[in-house]
Amino acid sequence: MEIIETNLQFNSNNSPMKKVEGIALHHSGVSVLQSVEVIHNYHKSKGWAGIGYHYYARKDGSVYRGRPENMAGAHCPGVNSTSIGICAEGNFSEETMSDVQKQAIIELVKDIKSRYDIKWIKGHREITSTSCPGDNFPLEEIKNVIASVETPQTTNSIEELAQKVIAGEYGNGEERKQKLGSLYNEVQNKVNEILSGKSSTTKSNEELANEVIEGKWGNNPERKQKLLEAGYNYDAIQKLVNQKLK
Repeated sequence: MEIIETNLQFNSNNSPMKKVEGIALHHSGVSVLQSVEVIHNYHKSKGWAGIGYHYYARKDGSVYRGRPENMAGAHCPGVNSTSIGICAEGNFSEETMSDVQKQAIIELVKDIKSRYDIKWIKGHREITSTSCPGDNFPLEEIKNVIASVETPQTTNSIEELAQKVIAGEYGNGEERKQKLGSLYNEVQNKVNEILSGKSSTTKSNEELANEVIEGKWGNNPERKQKLLEAGYNYDAIQKLVNQKLK
């Protein structure tokens, strides 16, 4: 799923996302073409932190990032801190959606659903009193397609995610925040705890040496980098490995 990064700057009057449970679908409500920056600036002019939606799907099928997933939205009162908001460019009270735009929204919802335990997908008007996202929005069609996508039955624990972050699988800075979404703060705290040596799950050199022999830490130079980033004594562990392999 290709998401076009926007690097939008948000005001400080925002709050963190809680546990993501749903996806709310919207339309922009106007037929003229509008960039994500236009909506961002308009929402700022209303005193908001910035664009209220987490994603903006344009008529040409391109998808732009709005708010980071770890930031509560400003798209639907009552569920802003527990749902991902997606806005489709257009006024679907008057026009119909193209196949390319509809498919982009389906793929985006599938991607979000694969990363969270999503309990509901609704149009804005199914949550509060509004005509959004319009009578012509293919809401039921999108729901029916998504219904066939199974939510993963098992998810990584915070400890497992932290270890993956340390191993470099979630990148750095803003990239890491976007990938971890609402779990970012909890996972990052665990990462900091592990790297400071305060975690109760820190393994002994003996355990790590056995894991190295089993291939769980890869080969050098990758092995050395991973062990050092995890806060372990590479030289001591490698010495044990060499002794065990004699």
